[in-house]
Amino acid sequence: MLAPNTAPILDDLLLDVVTIIELSDHDREVAENRYRRLKPHLERPISPLREALMNSVSMLYAQGSMAIGATIVSGTDEDRFDVDALVDMTTPADWSDDDALNHLFDALQGFPDVRKIVRCTRCVQMQFAFMHMDVTILDAAKLPRPERVGEIFHSPDTGTGYRVPSNPFGFSNWFRNEVTKPTYEFEKSLQSRRRLYGVDRLQQSPIKAELEQENLPDVIPPRLDSQQVLALKLMKRFLNLRYERRSIRKPPSIYLTKLAVTCGYEPAGLTAQLERLAAKVKVEMDAALAANSGPDERNPSYTPDRLNDRWPSVQADRKTLSDDMDYLINALRIARTAEMKDIAAIFDTLFGERVSRRTMETFAKRLDKSSGRETFRYERGSGTIIPVTASAAAAVASTAVAAPSHRFHVEE
Repeated sequence: MLAPNTAPILDDLLLDVVTIIELSDHDREVAENRYRRLKPHLERPISPLREALMNSVSMLYAQGSMAIGATIVSGTDEDRFDVDALVDMTTPADWSDDDALNHLFDALQGFPDVRKIVRCTRCVQMQFAFMHMDVTILDAAKLPRPERVGEIFHSPDTGTGYRVPSNPFGFSNWFRNEVTKPTYEFEKSLQSRRRLYGVDRLQQSPIKAELEQENLPDVIPPRLDSQQVLALKLMKRFLNLRYERRSIRKPPSIYLTKLAVTCGYEPAGLTAQLERLAAKVKVEMDAALAANSGPDERNPSYTPDRLNDRWPSVQADRKTLSDDMDYLINALRIARTAEMKDIAAIFDTLFGERVSRRTMETFAKRLDKSSGRETFRYERGSGTIIPVTASAAAAVASTAVAAPSHRFHVEE
């Protein structure tokens, strides 16, 4: 039985957007190598962190979007990925709130392939071609320690530094356990789509490290192809575009990540899931607007960890995000019954012209009977993507072309 509110053609196109904006399998391998090199680099003999790392039970692991598989291209004018790494260690008692990041900045000098290193307020950023890696120190809590709980250092250029309670590992575990798991068929078909149409952006380093020869466990967790994760990737891309030229602060990704779970699973498919997430964000913003306060979103695994401690700061932050959700919901409503050329125009505004163009090209390739490539269709009502012949795909395409025409105009 067809689930209400299903939009199979739009779902298919949105999956193409996801494939284009996310890390490809090759890009994940490059990122994995950089994560693996990080700990030995910080522990090398001349590193100012070596003694502290060697004298404590230290770990290095992915956090943020890399820990849940939601990393996407961050910029709209360049295909850049922003990834996060956490150095979990016990810092010396005599270190000030500024010392940790200062020592980390010095320790990262000379990292392979890095173009620039920038000390930020809570991390040190290494800038590579098409990739930024934000490295943060987590000072481990005193024993008996809840699993990977600690404090990160807030160290601004001016003003007083302080420490922030944090448990990124617990949050990512909570997220991965709470999302609705995809079917095996969905994962298999999505991976096939990635192999055919994914975009490789990161170049493998010519430097070969000994650790690459070892059979080490992965630092980056495996992909999580939950529908909620896919909707989150689309939401992040949309907001990256909206905030690109704004002077106000963008809502933190981790805040949206929690709402991607708490908004609930939508059985009607990816389009409806993205609409559901947008509606949840709007409800939260409208409530905060009315109260002129909040929201105060907490890490479910460690409640002292406030996920949006620096945002929002003013009513304009709340009003802007609420208006953005109105725009997104209205655009998706129009796209549901639009012709392909109008969907392309809508995607230009939602995800950027380059992404939109690649999406339409990818969709056309799958519908080309002469391409000889595997194509896909939805098993309606189940949310599953399954391989089909080109002739069957052509029938799907005809449905899209025959859809009623709409003029697209959304007031900002």
